[in-house]
Amino acid sequence: MNSKLFSKSGLILLAAGVVILTATVNYLLRGARVDLTQDDIYTLSSGTVNIMKNLPEPVTLKFYFSRSQTGDIPQIRNYARRVQELLQEYVQLSNGRIELEVIDPEPFSEHEDEAAGYGLQAVPVSRAGQTVYMGLVALGADVKEGADRKTETIRFLSPDKERFLEYDVSNLIYGVSHTSKPKLALISSLPVNGGGFDMATRQLQQPWMSISQLEKLYTVQTLAGDVKQIPDDISLLILVLPELSLATRYAVDQYVLRGGNALIFLDPFAESAGGVEMMGQGGTQSAYLEDLLNTWGVEMVKDHFVADDKFALSVGSAMGRPIRHLGILGYGKSSFNGADVVTSNLKTVNFSSAGALKLKEGAAVTFEPLLQSSTESALLNTTQLTMMSDPKVLQKGFQPTGEQYTIAARITGQMKTAFPDGQPEPVKSDEGKGGNQSSEPEAPLPAHIQASKKTANIILVADTDVLSNRLWVQVSQFFGQQVANPFANNGDMFTNMADNLTGNADLISIRSRGQFSRPFTRVDELERQAQARFLKTEEELNQQLQSTERRLMELQMKKQGKDAFVMSAEQTQEVEKFKQEKLKIRKQLRDVQHQLNLDIDRLGTQLKWINILLVPMLLTLVALFWRGRRLRIA
Repeated sequence: MNSKLFSKSGLILLAAGVVILTATVNYLLRGARVDLTQDDIYTLSSGTVNIMKNLPEPVTLKFYFSRSQTGDIPQIRNYARRVQELLQEYVQLSNGRIELEVIDPEPFSEHEDEAAGYGLQAVPVSRAGQTVYMGLVALGADVKEGADRKTETIRFLSPDKERFLEYDVSNLIYGVSHTSKPKLALISSLPVNGGGFDMATRQLQQPWMSISQLEKLYTVQTLAGDVKQIPDDISLLILVLPELSLATRYAVDQYVLRGGNALIFLDPFAESAGGVEMMGQGGTQSAYLEDLLNTWGVEMVKDHFVADDKFALSVGSAMGRPIRHLGILGYGKSSFNGADVVTSNLKTVNFSSAGALKLKEGAAVTFEPLLQSSTESALLNTTQLTMMSDPKVLQKGFQPTGEQYTIAARITGQMKTAFPDGQPEPVKSDEGKGGNQSSEPEAPLPAHIQASKKTANIILVADTDVLSNRLWVQVSQFFGQQVANPFANNGDMFTNMADNLTGNADLISIRSRGQFSRPFTRVDELERQAQARFLKTEEELNQQLQSTERRLMELQMKKQGKDAFVMSAEQTQEVEKFKQEKLKIRKQLRDVQHQLNLDIDRLGTQLKWINILLVPMLLTLVALFWRGRRLRIA
């Protein structure tokens, strides 16, 4: 009896001790976290910490969430809880400069009217018309009477964009706490602002998402291709497939020598320009800026693009099965410069018919590669891309050179002018460049500069298609609002470069966060090997077919008269031989595909045995060992 009572008392005391210990630990370690994920996807970045520590003025956050309307929607409630927990961490980091209000905008309440007044999106979640708010409003510091309080909003926090939640919140706070945005100038011969013809959809293009994303962070001013001067208040000059007049090239030269930073996208074969040309709008599909680059000590290999067998992406083909395209490349973390803040945290960036950048012999500038191809690459002539219908033709006779080619690079150092004789005289052929965009009004030009006044800082990218939507983002309409679902970090790379060149580096580490989905790299490698074997076997079949056709033609030419229309015994034998070879090779093709499926199934079975049997067995053995050890001690 006493032992039973002692046992019950012991259990009660143990339970009480656990409760007290848990409460004590929760109190002492409140806010403490351990993130065991590979990419630290649950840890706030250093950029967020810096933004919170350096807030120039207080910010009020209002999180509107329809808690009372989502009792039967646990997915939405769980996501809202994660949002609120994240916002509370911002409050803790800000040392009192951020105030958080969590508001439930119940139907027909003043809070609902307030949410609607801020422009937040009420999303219907049932056929009965039930709507849910889950938006965020950031208010700047109180201003003098009669002036509007600066306001930034996220209309609806979509769970599909959880990967970018920290960036969206940090960007919101940064935007509302700074009174002015840096000013950028954009010159492009491509329809980056919309209006071009999309050959895929047969419709006019919308503005490129990469440009729309940039306009949320900066004031972007579009300049014509014949502008004679870059305004002094421009923090960064962006050129995308620039088709520039001589006067504009001089303006770019002088802008860089004055200490202005530049982000330049060149291209040996801009596929995004194809629709513009077919619309009869003129334009070019390549841009090299040879006169400027030569002076800077850099060049882009002319009329050639980088073909990379290791990072080639699969595209659709006329045969209905995916074919690896040696010119459409998906580069991962191993290809980026991990020492440069612009590229250190990028995961995947896709390119199409990208060029190769080189440092000229004897150049005085520093050439820092940001992205390089693998050693399984080579340079192919861009003429192979013209009217190409089957990407498989790029693989015929392809021989990697073993050299790594630079696709993106940072150029720094002291530079000299490309116009040593001063401002060039106007050229008649320059007239009309820049399309229908309006040029800057005539104004006296500053005194000519022969050499850099400050260390120049330029980023060159040998591809313009990298900015187009098709290579990195799917854009859909969500209740009248554009929702971007990126599948690569092209847009991140673009804004990282702009942030870095304008001096705003705090947001860089936030934007390139880990992905919640992990690729099956082993399966991808199996598929790549199988496709290489498949193409080799298929090539053998085609060669056999061509050989048989030549043999039949030779036999046919030997016949004369009436026999010319009758198959000889030798021809019949040759055809039958080919049929047998064809059946044999087709069986080999099926075996290659079958072996791929077997390899993938075998890998899946191994993982299942590990998860279902091996791991529980190991845990059981550990538990038995621990139990036996305790019994021996007792």
